[in-house]
Amino acid sequence: MKKLHCILLPFIIIATIACNKKEISAQINVTNSSTDSFPRNAFWYPINNFSNKVPTVYIHTKGNSIVNEPKVQAIVQIQIGDTIVFKSNIGIEYRGSTSFRLFDQKSYGFELRDAINQSTDSAIMDFPKQSDFILYAPANDKALIRNTLIYDLSNQIGMYAVRTKYVQLYLNGKYDGLYVLMEKIKRDKNRVNIAKISNTDNNNPELTGGYILKIDKSAGDNSLTGWDADAVYTSLLGFRSNYDNKGKKLNYLPYGQKRGEETYFMYEYPKGNAISTDQKKYLQDYLNDFENSLLINDFNQFTGYPKYIDVKSFIDYLILNEFAYNPDGYRLSTFMNKDRMGKINMGPIWDFNLGFGNDDRSAFTKGSTWMFEFNNYYGGDTWLIHFWWNKLLSDPNFVNQLKSRWAILRSSIFSEANINKTIQSHINTLQMNNSINLHFERWKILGKKLPFNYFVGKTHQEEIDYLQTWIQKRLNWMDKEIVRL
Repeated sequence: MKKLHCILLPFIIIATIACNKKEISAQINVTNSSTDSFPRNAFWYPINNFSNKVPTVYIHTKGNSIVNEPKVQAIVQIQIGDTIVFKSNIGIEYRGSTSFRLFDQKSYGFELRDAINQSTDSAIMDFPKQSDFILYAPANDKALIRNTLIYDLSNQIGMYAVRTKYVQLYLNGKYDGLYVLMEKIKRDKNRVNIAKISNTDNNNPELTGGYILKIDKSAGDNSLTGWDADAVYTSLLGFRSNYDNKGKKLNYLPYGQKRGEETYFMYEYPKGNAISTDQKKYLQDYLNDFENSLLINDFNQFTGYPKYIDVKSFIDYLILNEFAYNPDGYRLSTFMNKDRMGKINMGPIWDFNLGFGNDDRSAFTKGSTWMFEFNNYYGGDTWLIHFWWNKLLSDPNFVNQLKSRWAILRSSIFSEANINKTIQSHINTLQMNNSINLHFERWKILGKKLPFNYFVGKTHQEEIDYLQTWIQKRLNWMDKEIVRL
């Protein structure tokens, strides 16, 4: 048997595990507590294979109450059975805007911290090293797999989406249901792999990247609370397009309470308090040049809009959002990135909990329209789809590439066989660990209509049957309609 070396110091636990002649570094610095809520029979032992397992995440908040922000100090311990596979100090907070207000099961964001409560990178199980992670609550997704499924398929087609792992969560000793441990979207060689930039990089080529932008609600990025926080934008958060959702020049000043026709590009990396004035100007000029080329119908591969964007990433982003019929697609939770000396790439995709027929708004119940036509049905919404997509779809070359890509994917990753196989692999993992039954014992929501639910199944299997039937119909509809674009 391999040896487990554990050195106990007065206030620090440092665990180092020797396994297969390699030292697996736990290096987990945790403030000791004799009053935490962790299992007392747990022990450290090396585990190398984390696939098809649903670990248990124990979080002890040391008497602190979790709030939206700032993060409060806590300790996390992750186990597979009685085996401890990870332990660390963390800072934890609630996350989410609409979901936080509407659903009882809350999502959390947490940051790994060292013994003196400073942010630190570490590898949680088989996740690459980083400091920021999310515990996502399925909440109103009673199939439990909508987000994990689309992220899985995105990675299969070669478009990075965050890594995920199903977990059972215990918070201060109380079981809180099934969650998804996932990466936060960040610049990193193992996440959004773009160049690191500092606010002193104000000359070419450094000035050209990397950057991450998003189109989203402003909640969580301003100091407001409640619904009022969703649509108030400032120059610290980002910048506004010069054009409305139809491509017409806006003739009033930006910022303040958002109007539906406006589109704001928010600074995700670097954040608004870390990005320089020159970098802001570079991004605004670059986006403006791209939009101008679209508006004058300059479709030339070398001189027109394609010189500003990675067309394939836009096509894959469209396919993923249309396949899932994501009502937030294009207009919310929409990320894009630009590497140094590179073009704008769409992605990573994010937040599909209302996708796959989980939206009861009348225009979306049948899954028989294009989601890029959202504005035609809900033109009074505060977040409309920007004009980019209609203009791109007016370019015959873009449409031909879209059709070609769809045909390739339909014969491979988006085939019924592969999609059903992917779904079943997720279900098998959950069933092997009894995670489904435990979750619905904690959250008695089966057979009950939650906000946005269109279909309400009495059992989890009914929810999965609905999901698979819905997907089959959507694929058939897209096969027929995509040739008409």
